[in-house]
Amino acid sequence: MIKHLRHSEIDKAQWDALLLQCSDRLWYMQSWVLDLCCPEWEALIGDDGSIMPLIWRRKFGVVYLYQPYGVQQQGVFSPQRMSGTDEAFLRSVPERFRYWDIHLNGSMHASAGRGDRLSTNSTQHLLLDKDAGAMRAEYSKGHRRNLSKAGSDPPVIHRGIGVSEFIALFERTTGRKFKNVPDGGLLLLERMLHGALERGQCSIYGVREQGRVIAAACFMEWEGRSILLKSANDELGLDRQAMFHITDRYITEHAGTNLLLDFAGSNTASVVRFNTGFGAVSSVYLHLHRNRLPAPLRWIKR
Repeated sequence: MIKHLRHSEIDKAQWDALLLQCSDRLWYMQSWVLDLCCPEWEALIGDDGSIMPLIWRRKFGVVYLYQPYGVQQQGVFSPQRMSGTDEAFLRSVPERFRYWDIHLNGSMHASAGRGDRLSTNSTQHLLLDKDAGAMRAEYSKGHRRNLSKAGSDPPVIHRGIGVSEFIALFERTTGRKFKNVPDGGLLLLERMLHGALERGQCSIYGVREQGRVIAAACFMEWEGRSILLKSANDELGLDRQAMFHITDRYITEHAGTNLLLDFAGSNTASVVRFNTGFGAVSSVYLHLHRNRLPAPLRWIKR
């Protein structure tokens, strides 16, 4: 049986305990992260310990499931995924959520039903199971060349980059370039970083030139996986190949630990090349768009 819980009915400690039992657990699905993303999130919980958050909001009177900024994947998480579990959970979502726009986690399987569209997204992972020399040997020639361009004067990597410094850099570089940060997105990202740092779940690596941060990346570290959540660099950072050096530093510092580095990849070809150039392997996860709104809303919200 799958039980639906309103937010007030969720035992957060139980939720986090169940998440820890799931083999496909992800940092994003901790209760404190979900609280930041959606203060009234709801949940589906199965008898076998499988769980699914319902991350929702309301617009123009329509209550719908959505993908919060900075959260790559959600969906069903299970201690041991059984055939039919995913579909059973998706069928158990309350009918009042008639519009969905969510990314399922990479372990999930789903088929498109009436009013559904399924598409695939690309992500990249790298298992840090070898020593530093062996990990570097798997870099592409281009990446090794970019790392060698600095010669005897590589950029100095700092681990004490502050959250406000990172957010300011991100806003004026990556955020401005791609123009895909929704209203409230930067504030959510800032709160995620503060919350993760307070819990010992985050490291922010960066490069400074003349006291100014020119490149930085934040890594969310939890339960044997590190997610490269967000990164940013300005023109000087690009010129100094700073992100190559930051990523190389992180890989070599954690080499041989069996940590899984999750690049939180992209469908953008240049991003895929950057990630796979470090030896990362691509995989896919599903984007599920469901529209079962009544006409004419169904035609407007496509």
